[in-house]
Parts: sequence; C-alpha cells; structure tokens
Amino acid sequence: MSCPDCFRGAVHTHATPTGTMETLHGIKTYVAGGGGGDASTSPSTIIYFPDGFSLKVPNNQILADQYAAATGCRVLFPDVVFHGGMPAHVLAGMEYVTSTPTTLTSALVKAYTVVTLLPHVVPFLLWGHPRHNYAAMLQYARDVRATLPAGGKLGVCGFCWGAWPSTKLCAEASVPGGAERLVDAQFNGHPSYIVQEPGLVADCLRQFKTPYACAVAEKDIQFNADVAARTEAQLRDSLASKGDGENGYVFEFRVYKGARHGFCVKAKEGDMQNYHAAVAHGIEWFKKYLN
Repeated sequence: MSCPDCFRGAVHTHATPTGTMETLHGIKTYVAGGGGGDASTSPSTIIYFPDGFSLKVPNNQILADQYAAATGCRVLFPDVVFHGGMPAHVLAGMEYVTSTPTTLTSALVKAYTVVTLLPHVVPFLLWGHPRHNYAAMLQYARDVRATLPAGGKLGVCGFCWGAWPSTKLCAEASVPGGAERLVDAQFNGHPSYIVQEPGLVADCLRQFKTPYACAVAEKDIQFNADVAARTEAQLRDSLASKGDGENGYVFEFRVYKGARHGFCVKAKEGDMQNYHAAVAHGIEWFKKYLN
C-alpha cells in the first residue's frame, strides 16, 4: 500500500455483515457462509485477504458475505493485517486532506488531520507489508486445505494489501515439499506491492498453474491498465500461453474503465458500477473453478 487511494474511500452502508467471528487454526476469523450452524451448498472454501482496513470497516465483511451467498462456498476472512488494520477514521481523514479545496481554515484543519493520521499511516508503510506475516497466512491456508471435505477446493482472493499473499499462495504446495497445489483458484483486485516485483505473477503460476484473475483499475496509481498489459505480455512470453488454457495456464486481467485503486472494496456509494461488476467477476471466477 503506497498510494493515497490505498488510504481513502467510503465506508459502506448498503449492507450489514451477517457472518460470525470465530477462532480458526489459531487466528480470529470472520466466517461467511457455512459458519454459525448454517450449511453451505458447496464443499469448497475461499480465503479472503482484505485491504489495509481489514476488519476495522464493514466493507470487507460485506464483500465476503456476497461471495459466500453467490457461490455457496464458505468464506474465511482471517485477521492477519498489521495491527488488525487501520481504523475507519483514516478513510475520512485522507478523503478530507486530498479532496477538500484549500482555504485558510481548511489548511489548518488539514494540518491537524495529517497529524492525527501519521501515527497510523507511517507504521503501516514501514512495517505493514504482508511479507512480514506471510508464514502465518501460508500455514493458515494449509490448515484450511487439510480440513476441506471430500470434493472441496480452495480459492483465495485478495484486494490491495491482500493481493500479494493471494498471489504468493499460488506458488505453494498443499503440504511442505508436496506435489499437490495449495490453491485451486485465485482472484484479486487493484493489487498493491505486485508492481514492485515484475516477475512475481509468472513465478507464482509457473509450477501449479492456478487459475488467476485480476480486476484492474484503469486509473490505478500502481497496477493500472498499462502495467496489467505488460504483466499479461510477460506471462504469455514466459509461460508460453495465451492464458486461455494453453499449456494448462489460465489467467486474465480485466480492466475496469474509469476505476481507481480501491474500487473493489471502498467505492463511493454514488459510484458503484465498477464495484458491482467486480463483485460479479469474482463470483463468476470462483463458481467456474471451485464448484
């Protein structure tokens, strides 16, 4: 997370989270579908890796609920973000600082707001990279995989912060040193950090050929339409595949016109067209490869 759009957006009120909080495999987890005594209609599970606000805003829980309801899969959203995620007031504060016209009065308020944001934003920038907690996320995913019922598959999704671990897990075996892949399908949106590692996606898909989809914000400061095109070209070249199943590889980068970083999770409620399209995109992907 290294752009202003990572830290701004809207707190969603169009729905109320309906899942439950449980401790699974030693980690506090939001469970959507198949939890709290409700049976899911699919034996498969999706692990949801959030943006940097994690459980501190309802947006991620609302999206997890939508995936569970539409796919029939149990969706597990583990509390793995640095310090449990940034508080909701960071969203409002960053929106004010970056969007309010500057006057004498607003300049003073902006200065004060920046001071209140720094204790949350600076530590996150310094120590919040998911690599610092990746070992725990890998073990969690392996534990979830090991407890799937017969016929169950494992999907992972990640947004902003969460796209890095969801991508990395595609390179992992279900058990250390094993030959079976850990992840059966991956979906991410407006990924952070990946742009800093140009060969990451190809390296993660090469061995296990996990179906991989990315919802790209056309105007993302980081992973935008141009970066997505370069990444897809690199995949086609290094994997000798068009991503349509050729040589066993399936990958796609769908560009959402006019969208900015954060649109999959924190879209403003008056501008939800791309948000809803990306929700449908993820659901379509998981229904195809998990059910």
